[in-house]
Amino acid sequence: MKKYIIILITLVIITLGGIFMKEQHDKKMEAQGTQQKEELYSLAKKRMTDFIKTNYKDIERIDYTDDYEVNPMGGIEINGYLNGNKKKEVWGIYDKTNDEIGSFTVDATEKPECENKVCEY
Repeated sequence: MKKYIIILITLVIITLGGIFMKEQHDKKMEAQGTQQKEELYSLAKKRMTDFIKTNYKDIERIDYTDDYEVNPMGGIEINGYLNGNKKKEVWGIYDKTNDEIGSFTVDATEKPECENKVCEY
């Protein structure tokens, strides 16, 4: 009888230890995921800024909102506005794989040389 109690207690301890280790692992992975998303967001803002300043005229400042969304394909959707005017909105999806802005809308006037094509940024 003592033998069964010792085995039962050992199994309970191993189970509780496993649950604790799994919880610690999940917290670590969540922290790494958040950090990777923040780094991707910073890169997306830089590339979007380069894109806008290369293809549009009269851009003095670009303000980005903190609401962004990472899609399952690895792209990140970013929002913002131009020159401090919240009515002049910008929106774009940065594709990390191709290192480019895929879809976008920018409420600004295009530079003449970039009207029919996207200029290299």
